[in-house]
Amino acid sequence: MSQLRAGALHSVVVALLLTPSATFSQPNEGEANQLIFVLDASGSMWGRLDGQPKIEIARRSLEELLGALPDDAAVGLVAYGHRRKSDCNDIETLVTPATASKVAAAQQIDALKPKGKTPITSALRQALEASGRKGTATTIVLLTDGLETCGGDPCALMREAKAANAEIVLHVIGFDVDKLNVSELECAAQAAGGLYLDASDAKQLSEALDQVAHAPQELAGRLSIKAMANGKLTDVVIDVSRATDRERIAGGRTYASPETNPRVLPVPAGKFDVKVAAVNLEGKPVRWFKGLEIPGDTTVTKVVDFSTGKLSVTVRRNGELSDATVRVFNAGTREDVARSRTYVSPKSNPSHFELTSGTYDIVIQSVEIKGAPEVTKERIEIKPRGTVSLAHGYSSGTLRIRTTHAGALADAVVRVIRIGDRTQVAQGRTYTREESNPREFELEPGTYRVIIKPIQPKGAPEKTVDVVVTTKELTEQDLSW
Repeated sequence: MSQLRAGALHSVVVALLLTPSATFSQPNEGEANQLIFVLDASGSMWGRLDGQPKIEIARRSLEELLGALPDDAAVGLVAYGHRRKSDCNDIETLVTPATASKVAAAQQIDALKPKGKTPITSALRQALEASGRKGTATTIVLLTDGLETCGGDPCALMREAKAANAEIVLHVIGFDVDKLNVSELECAAQAAGGLYLDASDAKQLSEALDQVAHAPQELAGRLSIKAMANGKLTDVVIDVSRATDRERIAGGRTYASPETNPRVLPVPAGKFDVKVAAVNLEGKPVRWFKGLEIPGDTTVTKVVDFSTGKLSVTVRRNGELSDATVRVFNAGTREDVARSRTYVSPKSNPSHFELTSGTYDIVIQSVEIKGAPEVTKERIEIKPRGTVSLAHGYSSGTLRIRTTHAGALADAVVRVIRIGDRTQVAQGRTYTREESNPREFELEPGTYRVIIKPIQPKGAPEKTVDVVVTTKELTEQDLSW
């Protein structure tokens, strides 16, 4: 989603209001394009961002916007929650759109004192009534820091309003709503052919101002993204960037509701890179449309399928179920998608994964064998609703080292080095206790060099011996000094 602080509102709305576009319908000849603000003045607007009350930030932003509008701009203002607590009917049309009404709107905004609830739907209905007769081109901008609290359905209202009057457009600005499910707000904006913008913090404000300053001059096309998984709608986040310079142009979220899925985003004509990232699926899979061309006055429709398939991985050692970690990466990368551990129980071995369709590398690493040997199963294809079963069997033998001095168990450090590549695969200490001396190591079959460094008596020379470890066999070595 676009991340915009309230301080960016004036730049956003001016850029959209004063620019001919498919998002904002053109007025009939001789008519002005009306701009009506619906302002949240509920009690939560006293909450603070960057040490300032949100209502103060909103006032300042809106007043800057009004100052930048033409003197004869037709501006309206509807506010809610500013007079009484716990009253869903506390909605007031403070300024009716009229020529040169921006000064009156600024004065009313400055006088608002947040108190009450959030009757968004009723406030939008009042804004629609204030817009006047059918056919008048009207842009409504809703600024809210919360969701509907009076039982209304803003999405259904705006869908009906748009069907009755194609000249109505709604843009919604969610102010400090990062932790909320804003699907009803996104739905309302989409239903009325507008944008949903999310305002969060100072850093995002700076980034958003730069984005708006370089915004395309015409939002003439539409991009429709429908996201599916296993035959059902699924929640994704969409980011649209210009292909030439990667500037972010638009964004939104589908949720899993048919009201916002497919998600329809107003975009300018051009070529774009579109990122579609799943929200609730394992590994947060991503799909891309690179260089997607969107002509003007056209809706480009895409269906993104995140359907899943199943992967099972069985690990054995010497024919018995064996403990190992299993990691799943996107093929050819180290992008971690999922991981698990088999242990030695049939309840967990094989390990089971549900993965979106695609190609993966599976890395299996032994927990039981010293040196943690691993094997990679490359480019395993998972098909929608398909099942892939993998199995890997490790071989190992046991090396047992006993250390003694003068006929008694002796303390020593034991190092085990694979002769083929000189890799140290194990190290341990025998101490003088029977539970640790002899010391056992589970090793892959091969030839090893065992180096013993006595702890007692001090100064005793190191001992070195080469041993061969074979599958399922016990290799014992007694070392004395």
